[in-house]
Amino acid sequence: MFVNNSLVMEQRTLLDTLWVILAAGMVFLMQPGFMCLESGLTRSKNNINVAAKNLADFAIAVALFWAFGFALMFGQTWAGWWGHSHFLVSPDQDFSLAAFFLFQAMFCGTATTIVSGAVAERMPFKAYLLISCVGSGLIYPVFGHWAWNGADVGVPLGWLGQLGFVDFAGSTVVHSIGGWISLAALVVIGPRRGRFSEEGNPRTLQSANMPMSVLGAMLLWFGWLGFNGGSSLVFNQWVPLILTNTILAGIAGMLSAVGISLLAKGQVEINSLINGGIAGLVAITASCHAVTPPLAVLIGLVGSCVTSWATRWLEQHQIDDAVGAVPVHLAAGIWGTVALALLGRADLLPLARGPQLLVQLLGVGVAGLWAFGTMYLLLRWIHPHFPLRVSADAEEKGLNLVEHGAKTEAYDLLQIMSQHAQTQDLQQRVPVNTFTEFGLIAQRYNQVMDALEAASHQIQQLNRKLQSENQRMRAELDLTAELQRMILPKDQELQKISDLEIAGWMQPADEVGGDYYDVLSEHGLVKIGIGDVTGHGLESGVLMLMAQTAVRTLTIANESDPVRFLNILNRVIYENLQRMGSDKNMSLLLLDYDGGTLRLSGQHEEMIVIRQQGGVERVDTDALGFPIGLEADIQDFVAQVAVKLNPGDIVVLYTDGITEAENASHDFFGLERLCEVVRQHAHLSARDICQQIVDTLYSFIQGHTIFDDLTLLVIKQV
Repeated sequence: MFVNNSLVMEQRTLLDTLWVILAAGMVFLMQPGFMCLESGLTRSKNNINVAAKNLADFAIAVALFWAFGFALMFGQTWAGWWGHSHFLVSPDQDFSLAAFFLFQAMFCGTATTIVSGAVAERMPFKAYLLISCVGSGLIYPVFGHWAWNGADVGVPLGWLGQLGFVDFAGSTVVHSIGGWISLAALVVIGPRRGRFSEEGNPRTLQSANMPMSVLGAMLLWFGWLGFNGGSSLVFNQWVPLILTNTILAGIAGMLSAVGISLLAKGQVEINSLINGGIAGLVAITASCHAVTPPLAVLIGLVGSCVTSWATRWLEQHQIDDAVGAVPVHLAAGIWGTVALALLGRADLLPLARGPQLLVQLLGVGVAGLWAFGTMYLLLRWIHPHFPLRVSADAEEKGLNLVEHGAKTEAYDLLQIMSQHAQTQDLQQRVPVNTFTEFGLIAQRYNQVMDALEAASHQIQQLNRKLQSENQRMRAELDLTAELQRMILPKDQELQKISDLEIAGWMQPADEVGGDYYDVLSEHGLVKIGIGDVTGHGLESGVLMLMAQTAVRTLTIANESDPVRFLNILNRVIYENLQRMGSDKNMSLLLLDYDGGTLRLSGQHEEMIVIRQQGGVERVDTDALGFPIGLEADIQDFVAQVAVKLNPGDIVVLYTDGITEAENASHDFFGLERLCEVVRQHAHLSARDICQQIVDTLYSFIQGHTIFDDLTLLVIKQV
């Protein structure tokens, strides 16, 4: 039996080509991976813009790479500096060239899209497209020529490759180039508004969808198998080792990030988990063909550590990378390139270890000078003539709306709430789609506005009848007091709550303040809130209504994170107060009850707990929050504590109108007196305990003027 050697070679070539095509498809999946990762890590008002940039930069990168990028990178070399053939590449019958072009085009798209996450939330769409054109059409292919020209024929022809520089799959050629371009853009455009405090301390800006980011990271991991495995350009015995090293380095980077996060902050931060794994993948990309699995683990582990250090370095210098692209792709890419000389198998290196290290360092330095230098000088030159950053107003509104006119139901709801506060036009309503979660929230909000509009009409009718300003003000105060009573939870609502007896009481002062309490049962949990607005009058009443609406809206939306809950609520109220020109603020304590446990967050008066055995506990809430409406961002001040309740235990919530109520001798009712009344009547029901407190209070003040709203909430564990 005779073997047809030409047929075997042809079949071998077809198998290699098939592997490169499959790998190209896997690398393409990194594009949606980056889209999910970046749009999830950025804020919801910008995530559509980030996704659109990821889609658009891929189109630009592939189009320019086809037109002349491939020619510059892999065309016939001119002295090792750039290529001058294969413009408008047309493989025709050369299927190997077609597969090679397709694979390399995916690499170009990857290097280009790295920038989108770094500069997210502040760069105009047009400016980003310009950077994508320069990066994919000039910077990437030219450096790629220096390092990789001749890769398709197995002979290094670029000047850097001829010196012995090795970067198997692109730790520097792809990832560091994208990182250098990102760093240049970040230095020029500056940080996002609010990212750093006036003292220069970094602030965390809330991510839109962390599960989406995790999905993006997993897609990137899958794509990396094609990224590194396909870079062999043949399907041979080395491919399984390359894939094994890739996975192990990524896992080592992720576990390293977990350890660093636990040591530094006592908890595992999801973005650290994501970026640690990707850093390990970036680091191994240069040497995945030339190291053993244990050394691949070491490279991935150190890559994650380098990324963590680079992240802190950027924050210390107030360089705002929205998704951590520079630490992950640049810092880990540099380490991975150098690690090849330090840890790679000597028989697979073109030079001795010392000279190899020098050449690797040269390649890293040349990449930085070329990519960072070119992009930085270009952006500095065009910035005065072509805006590279959106206006402060556009940044505040979000690029989804400003750049693309893309609105969401949440945006519509918040806009109309803001318009209500600004214009006091109560006729506007939020569009309702009853088949969505925000549609139900909008429906509830519209119901509140219906009641408020009806009350507003009553005020207008009264104003036409009243003859003096004092009479008009008295009517407004009476109406505000009535609204205050109208939104209180009804007895039938409280009776539906199992495990707890709840009794509430409120008495507005002569000049109505902004006391508020509410009890809401949603999603199997009980949300209890109590608050006190500074000052008196209609303005305080309006703030109270805004707080009640926001608490119910976020509760119905199933927002369970206390930090996000209070920070979102505070941001809406703060912006409304700024538009109103008001200096009001309010204390607000929120309690989540579930299965005998109360979880407290927010700042208010002390909470009293009377144990069934007679013991009295006073829970200080000063460290659990910050006054609502006083600052734009309070997330760093919010904390939560848990209090376990046993059958017969009693919890008392109140506003300072109770403890500071005065008698004719100007003595205060006081907290000690309140605790004693509850302790003496602890055997009674919550309703009877509440009545005993009220009777004792009125007996104490003996008809003296009430200067502040009196609000009381008694909760007894059944």
